[in-house]
Amino acid sequence: MPWTEPPANSNELRRRIRDLVALSALPAGWQNYDMRQIGGSIVAALISILDADFVFIALPGEGNQLITELARNKLTPKSLEHVRTMLQRKSALLGSGQEFVFGDAFGGGGLHVVTAPIGFGGDATLAAGCFRDTFPTRTEKLLLNTGANQAAIAFQQWLGDAEKRRFAAIVQRTTDFIGIASLNGQIQYINPAGLELVGLDALDHALRLHVLDFVSPQDRTRVQREIWPLVLRTGRWKGEFDLRHFGSGMPIPFLVDCFRIDDPRTGGPMNVATVSRDLSEQKNSEAALRNLNESLERRVTDRTFELAHANEGLVAERFERSQADLRFQKLQNELSRAARLTAASQMAAALAHEISQPLTAVVNSVNAAKRLLARGGPANFLTAQEVTNEAVGQALRAIEIVRSLRQLVSMGETEKRTEALASLIEEASALVLNSVTPLALRLRFEFDDKAPEVWVNRVQIQQVIVNLVRNAFEAMANQETREVTLTTKALNDAMIEIAVADIGPGIDGDIAGQLFRPFVSNKHDGMGLGLSISRSIIEAHDGQLTMEPNPGGGSIFRFTLPSCGAEHGD
Repeated sequence: MPWTEPPANSNELRRRIRDLVALSALPAGWQNYDMRQIGGSIVAALISILDADFVFIALPGEGNQLITELARNKLTPKSLEHVRTMLQRKSALLGSGQEFVFGDAFGGGGLHVVTAPIGFGGDATLAAGCFRDTFPTRTEKLLLNTGANQAAIAFQQWLGDAEKRRFAAIVQRTTDFIGIASLNGQIQYINPAGLELVGLDALDHALRLHVLDFVSPQDRTRVQREIWPLVLRTGRWKGEFDLRHFGSGMPIPFLVDCFRIDDPRTGGPMNVATVSRDLSEQKNSEAALRNLNESLERRVTDRTFELAHANEGLVAERFERSQADLRFQKLQNELSRAARLTAASQMAAALAHEISQPLTAVVNSVNAAKRLLARGGPANFLTAQEVTNEAVGQALRAIEIVRSLRQLVSMGETEKRTEALASLIEEASALVLNSVTPLALRLRFEFDDKAPEVWVNRVQIQQVIVNLVRNAFEAMANQETREVTLTTKALNDAMIEIAVADIGPGIDGDIAGQLFRPFVSNKHDGMGLGLSISRSIIEAHDGQLTMEPNPGGGSIFRFTLPSCGAEHGD
């Protein structure tokens, strides 16, 4: 039985042969086509060869996704949509090659449909339909299957070529070193990034080299005797060794992943390949981190030694309190004189001035603790502990003052944060009250509710308040009534003013004009540094410190500070 029907005449035979030749010639023009263009050329050829009313190609996917179709005028858009719907219902059978007849719903008789599996993923389909009762003949089925086979071959080849192009693009554009060599080590391929990493200009140069030519001299014996035989034997090795830069000759550290490529048909080894990563930046970062750690360790050791030495000095000073007072006074005087000559001495005098109060408080507290301990008894012991805690607090305050002054003088950024203004002022005032003789002292506060918080370095601003309040009390030392008033006021959304007013004798006109200059003082034993340092602190906070006579007698010192809202852009 023939597998096609006999042709009616010689012209029919010639036409069938011409149709087969036309289908076979289609692949010659598909070299630069994508899948949709390939499908379109097949559909266009078959609708003419089969004299069909529609032809379409659907690829695997949800609902056999249609990629191309062609229909003649006999099928209206509505009728064509009906055909798609009917075929959708039979989608489970389309991939196996079936024939269907749709009822007379098109005004032109039953529509005969035949499908042919493309074989691309199992459910890709080529379908054709015609209103002819004789459709499809055996020859037409043969032509449809021939078109399906051509489509399958073309689609698979296109996908394979696309996969190769994607892989080649990845290899060409990666920044890692990718290379392929024969089993005896002769270079066969190196990607552009790999050539650049080792200082080669072109692949032709690399193809004349052996694998060992790329390895730094100190690692060649290891690669030749251990790593290469291990890859050939086991199929893979991963680790670190140095490659050689052909331009400079310098070694380059690499993380090397070396593996064997086997023939998928025979299983025998064909090539050896590597994907390696330059570790230069990582090694440099690790070295820098090690150096930083070593530097920090040295600094910690040095600082620990300094602190231990300082602690020994403090212990010795507890047993030499009177001598320590004399040495301190002598040092203070020497620093004061030297500060008039050099800026470095000025800084030393400033430090001595600022920490004298907390250190004196430390000495007094330690003396009191010693006397209590000498008396014995649990109550005295507990009281001595409290006094000792006060001494520790004053010592820590002295350290913080030194650190703050160092920041101020070095023009570095001070550590600022949001502080409650009222508690800051009350705490600083309490420090002054604890250090003066409580003789008819009166401290008044007038706080503005609209100025609750400031953006400051707490220790530095408290030092300013301590200086101003202490100066005010000392100015009124010969008076029976001594009163200081501290006032806060919000000037605007950005700045807050703090005023310290006394009822003393005031400041002489000769002194008032240069009051904030270093070494200018209204006191017979003053160093003249407190107000100079205070102004520097306030200016470092973007504020101003001024003095004016008090209308009721005495002086008023005013300074401004940024509000918390100004710092955060409220």
